[in-house]
Amino acid sequence: MDILNYFIRGLIIGGTGTCIGGLFSVIVKNPSDKTVSGMLSFTSGIMLSIISFDLMPEAYEMGGFFIVTLGLVMGLLVVFISEKMIPSTKLTGYSGKKLGYLKMSLIVMISMSLHNFPEGVAVGSSAVYSENLGLKIGILIAVHDIPEGMSVGVPLIMAGVSPLKVVLLTMLTGLPTAFGAVFGALLGGISKYFIAFCLSTAASSMLYVSANELIPEANALYKGKSNSVFLLIGFICGCYLSFSM
Repeated sequence: MDILNYFIRGLIIGGTGTCIGGLFSVIVKNPSDKTVSGMLSFTSGIMLSIISFDLMPEAYEMGGFFIVTLGLVMGLLVVFISEKMIPSTKLTGYSGKKLGYLKMSLIVMISMSLHNFPEGVAVGSSAVYSENLGLKIGILIAVHDIPEGMSVGVPLIMAGVSPLKVVLLTMLTGLPTAFGAVFGALLGGISKYFIAFCLSTAASSMLYVSANELIPEANALYKGKSNSVFLLIGFICGCYLSFSM
């Protein structure tokens, strides 16, 4: 088995979608508070939809209530620990709101990484049985990752990170997909309980980021009905992506 081949395949699949999302984020230069608020609401809607119609139903189907509950608790613990581990004192180039946006983006990146690993497992394990199936799942995941790249890129842009670094950092969130692809290819019929645990952990951390970071920040930047409209549009787009897979 060519491990490098699966790693590169997973990296391309995971990195392409998030990179495109990062590029979308840098296209809008000097965005107004209303624009940023709308983008944050939009990405929140997508994340909530993915949690509701993609991650949680699949996790429950594969692992059942007990495994999913463990994953949900673990997801919160991962986020809380990650927040404590962010080296705020070393981020000397950022302060005030910019530091807040940078922290927000790092938490989103951690959540996306938790999500992308089991996606990579799905790609690797399916490709072992059928190259066509692996390719189809890979394309769908790449499309699925575009809005996730935006959820990482938008806060980075607001933190004042350079466009090149934004694109590179969004690409890095696809790295767990590559490791997951190798893991899935090596183990083939990996335990469905493990995958369910990963999915529910990702769902919990993504829910925390949406409810505690993205939506409150969107409402703080601009108080208007457009936030709810963009949230709904994002939710609808997320529904389409989830059901298309």
